[in-house]
Amino acid sequence: MKGSARAVAAAFILVLGMCAFSGARAQGLARLHIGAPSPAFSAQGADGKLHRLRDYAGKIVLLEWTSPVCPFTAVKYQNGAMQALQRYAAAHGIVWLSIDTAAPDKVGYLSAVAARARVAQMGAMITAFLFDADGSIARSYGAKTTPSFFLLDRNGKLAYQGAMDEQIFADQDTGREYLKRALTDLLAGRRVADPETQPRGCAIEY
Repeated sequence: MKGSARAVAAAFILVLGMCAFSGARAQGLARLHIGAPSPAFSAQGADGKLHRLRDYAGKIVLLEWTSPVCPFTAVKYQNGAMQALQRYAAAHGIVWLSIDTAAPDKVGYLSAVAARARVAQMGAMITAFLFDADGSIARSYGAKTTPSFFLLDRNGKLAYQGAMDEQIFADQDTGREYLKRALTDLLAGRRVADPETQPRGCAIEY
């Protein structure tokens, strides 16, 4: 049963990856290169405040694309790996912005009330939960997948983009921790050793 379920899930990921790729062409998603200036944005948060990227100038900023209906995002929260990394980031003064790119007519849409409840239920330790209902932020960064991450250095330049770690399925070990290693490199004042990895998960709901 486990092998069969894994095969079905693998096929599902392949289809999602194809959808994300075709969506990128259809929607004209940007392609950011490592070292490029991060696109400016402002977004309403679940806390009722307007959050601007420039508000966090001089700080390391992590953008997490998330979805309440993506099973691959759920894996990271259910096993506690995401919350552990959030605690690590918070302890080191890193700004963590979770972003939901889903319009009100999409299954992944959350109201502000629902988003706050989700953050509390998951025990997430984030700076803010942001809404990107028109997809403009995701398009400017070229985000295609949940979960996926874009790490910005203190100069506002893209230092890492990709997956959190090697784990895709719940019965796998996390394997190499790409994102934590990237955070550690930046905190130590080093260039990120592996600045790009391939995220696997659900296609963002453009």
